[in-house]
Amino acid sequence: MLVLSLAIIPAVFCQSLVPKKCYMHLTGSINKEIILELDLVKNNDTIFGECSFPVDSEIPRKLDNEGNPMSLCGKVTTDGSFVMTLNPWGKSISFKGQLINGKTLKGTCDMAGNGKYLPFEVTEKYPEGSIPMNAYFQKGSVALVKKPKSPAGRIQLSMLLPGESANPIVSDSLKRLILSRYTENDVRITDPEKILNAISQVYFDTYVNSNIDIYDKSGGQSFNWELLNYMHVVQNNSHILAFYVEQYAFSGGAHGLTTRRYTVVNLNTGKVIPVQEIFHGNYESKLKEILTQKARVIYNIPAGKTLMEAGFFVDEIAPTANFYITRTGIGFYYNQYDIAPYSNGQADIFIPFKELKDIFVQNGVLKDLMR
Repeated sequence: MLVLSLAIIPAVFCQSLVPKKCYMHLTGSINKEIILELDLVKNNDTIFGECSFPVDSEIPRKLDNEGNPMSLCGKVTTDGSFVMTLNPWGKSISFKGQLINGKTLKGTCDMAGNGKYLPFEVTEKYPEGSIPMNAYFQKGSVALVKKPKSPAGRIQLSMLLPGESANPIVSDSLKRLILSRYTENDVRITDPEKILNAISQVYFDTYVNSNIDIYDKSGGQSFNWELLNYMHVVQNNSHILAFYVEQYAFSGGAHGLTTRRYTVVNLNTGKVIPVQEIFHGNYESKLKEILTQKARVIYNIPAGKTLMEAGFFVDEIAPTANFYITRTGIGFYYNQYDIAPYSNGQADIFIPFKELKDIFVQNGVLKDLMR
């Protein structure tokens, strides 16, 4: 287990500097040599986001990590102290610390079992090619009937939108793009609070209208609904923004369903980057070969056994439009039921850039990222 413990800072000083809601793009290092990046979102007492090690080093190798981002979440107090847990592939990492002066996380990194303590520091920065974001959050619930212990529909919505930018035209284009991806609809209004209010109201109306008549006849068993819609950032530099909206929905039945929808944006234009702009020629056959082989490794499928014999819906895994970009590679994400049954879970297949150099468009949209 990796534990990050930060120096104690006076609570009174920190409390006034910690915003209730914010997004932070933090960069820094462990021991001034192991590069670390965090894209964190704070909603009241909850903190979550993505952790990545963009340069090959000891810690990523210990985690069997090729460079793909790793999700984390936790709690934060009013004085800025926090605990976050990251759990990639069953290997737990805990971050414990404090947000200093609203901009910096600073402390030590303890890799349990080796007695080695390393200094740790990351600071919020938005260099050329990145963009600050504003955080918006809403939660609520509605009772199905007006009586004690009524079933309820519950919703939590977390969204990020671009802040101030040197290019307002690109910022406006990006804002509208994010709103359309978040709502899965073309939007006419761009006020984030009105958007979240509208989503909540439609959800509550649907919940009540779908259940009230059935509830009266059945006695009210198993009529709770829940919807969680959270936006995460996995890449925000080198003029590339990659984010995903993760949705968990439960509306009865044996289980809920979690889905992720990724979007990659060119911050020079505010437009979506399709996979066809990244690769050239007959890239699909090469990508299919790489993705299929990596899936065999991830799922421990022996030679001589096909993917379909191992439970997949397909024998070859084709690239999907649901992909993301990081500083070290590209990941293709397949939700449950995309290429395999629910029991297989999601498939996140990450390919380092070095394995794709033969099919990249030279001096293409990723040229700043790959310098």
